[in-house]
Amino acid sequence: MNIVKLLIGAIWAIAISTSLSLAQQSEEEKAEALNAKTYIAKPVVQDILKSITSFIPTRPKEEYVKNTMLEPLSAEAKMKFMQTIMSTMPFSLRDMINMMVAKKKALPGLSFDDVIESLQSKALDLNMKAVGHNTPYIILRETYDPESPRVEILNFCDLITMRKILDYSLEFSAMVPCRVTVLEDANKDIWITTLDWDVRWMDTSPNPNKISTELRERAMKVRENIEAIMEAAATGDF
Repeated sequence: MNIVKLLIGAIWAIAISTSLSLAQQSEEEKAEALNAKTYIAKPVVQDILKSITSFIPTRPKEEYVKNTMLEPLSAEAKMKFMQTIMSTMPFSLRDMINMMVAKKKALPGLSFDDVIESLQSKALDLNMKAVGHNTPYIILRETYDPESPRVEILNFCDLITMRKILDYSLEFSAMVPCRVTVLEDANKDIWITTLDWDVRWMDTSPNPNKISTELRERAMKVRENIEAIMEAAATGDF
């Protein structure tokens, strides 16, 4: 447990030092530096995590039936599991949500419409099918606040990969298709965000019930495509 706390402390220290270094850069340099950290080619703490998890007992190798649900976990079991994890974490709920999200900041000079157009164009280039586009800010401006910040939610999907993932885990239906949100913050800066799920995080798990090599590669490709789409939107690459 001490090793876990040290690792969390190291990650926290890196985040703080990054924030301090950004303060000395121009707005464009800040955006480029932030955007470069969204996705890494290889996990940097894989060996450390393997040493931490090597002693944790796990369930045996099992076969699964395609396109079937697991038995639901009780609310009590989920609560105990999450509270056990949170007892070792120095993070607030806002910090935890931040950890679950990948985001990029649009470079200065790009309009909201530029960002949306770049998203759609790059998705088309990468054969990521557009399957939804929501504009909740319009309703908010009509019914709640005429000055409500603009936010648009676009959904993209690699349909074959989605089907293969659902065959493996129907529960994953709660997280598909891939959602990319474009929004403006209090400073009128434009951000692009997505749920940051990366199958490589599971490479250190001692559980023998791995996904197939094909599905792993497909899932990684989808994550890389979403990264490319967000990068195009952040830089105005039509």
